[in-house]
Formats: sequence, structure tokens, C-alpha cells
Amino acid sequence: MSDKSIPGKITFIHHEKSRAVIEYMDNGKKKTIQADISTKEQQKLKEQKIIKKPHRFLMGDQVTFVIKKTGANGSQQYAANLQYQYNTSLEILINKAQIENKFLGYIKVTDDNYFIKEIDSYLFFPLTVSPYEIAPTEKEVADPVYFKFENIEKPEKITASLYNHNYIPEFLTAVQHFKKQTLIDATIKQISAFGIHLDLINDKLHAKLNIDKSLSGKIADKSLLVNSIMPVKIKHLSPLKIVVEYAGEI
Repeated sequence: MSDKSIPGKITFIHHEKSRAVIEYMDNGKKKTIQADISTKEQQKLKEQKIIKKPHRFLMGDQVTFVIKKTGANGSQQYAANLQYQYNTSLEILINKAQIENKFLGYIKVTDDNYFIKEIDSYLFFPLTVSPYEIAPTEKEVADPVYFKFENIEKPEKITASLYNHNYIPEFLTAVQHFKKQTLIDATIKQISAFGIHLDLINDKLHAKLNIDKSLSGKIADKSLLVNSIMPVKIKHLSPLKIVVEYAGEI
């Protein structure tokens, strides 16, 4: 086959199989062809200097590719050397998000990973679900939900997060501790060279405390042991991470 680059548009993505269907024109006739969009294939193209960086493909992506043959006697064709060009639908969403970052979509679950499909464009985006959040229910998966985009300044890394979250009670308790800067009696679950691992609230929230010189001394003289209690304060809290500091006597 010729190595001539052919323009096309991604019209369907099979996320489980990491394959895309590309629609293109050949002598005035509309045709389709499949392409491998897996992380492994993207890395190979980067190493071959065919692309500069991996791309997370979306429906509506305008791409270029070359046709290669495979199968018995070359009876099957596939799209190779896939290169992303642009996506008008994505650009429209980004422009809207810069004005009002609120969209409606459907939650999709693939291999325990959450995605959201924007209701008008049908574009899929990874959905960030907090480790302190109760995963969306079957009803929430069936009904449209409001979400917002994150990282819109980097289109290739755009993710989504829900407007309404269903956090576990322990996280809501941690929020109150953080706001009031009250002490938490944390239980030491493990002491390693990498830090002190803590159970903060009911074995549902965890944090790691870096070991400084003072804490190292307390570990050495056995003031701090596994299963013992140590007072801490939350100095940083987000839906994705909790950072604590030792609040006892130094």
C-alpha cells in the first residue's frame, strides 16, 4: 500500500478494545477503517518519531493515517501511523467552559474506570472520582448529571468532575477538623523508612507523615509505636489528598 497520508475523522471509539473507527473518502466514496489507539501503539509511534506525544483520541478527532494490510494474503486493511490534527467539537466545549464550566452528560463505567459522555457532542472524558466519595449509583449512571471540565488549558489532559458529590461521612468529619484546625487522634498503622502511616478516622481515611529529625528520635526511643495514638492536624485537604502534620510536643 501507498504510504501517502490520508485525512479522516474518528466516528466511533471502542474504549474496551482501544480501537477507533475512522471515516474517510476514497475516490469520492465514503469508507471506514479501524485503528489501534492503545497506549502501547502511541508509545511506539512516539519512539519512531511519527508523533511528538501520545494523544487521547475522542470522537470527532480529525486525523491522518496510512493504510496498511494484514491478515491472510493481506486481505484486511488497517489505519497505521495515526496522527491527531484537531477536533472542532472539543474546541467548542473548551470555549464554552471558559465562559460557564457546567455541562450535562452521562456517566459510563469501563473496567472500573469512570468516564462521562457529554450529552451533545458525545465526547468521552475521564471522570475523576474521589477515593473519599461513594461511587455513582446505577441510577446516576442511567440519568444525566452535571459536570465540569478540569485542565482545560491542556486539551490532551482534560478530565471531568461532578458538580454534586456523595462523600463518605468520615471525609465530611475531616472537613470540619480542617476548617476548625482541631486535633485528630490518629492511630499509627505502620512505620517505615518512607514515613508514618496513619489511620485518621474509623479506618476510612489515611495519611502519611514524613519522618523528620524529631519524629525519628521518638521512633528510636519507642515513644511512637505501631497502634499507638499520635495527635495530628490536617494542613491540606482536597477530594484527592489529605496531608497532616504532627501536633504533639516536639
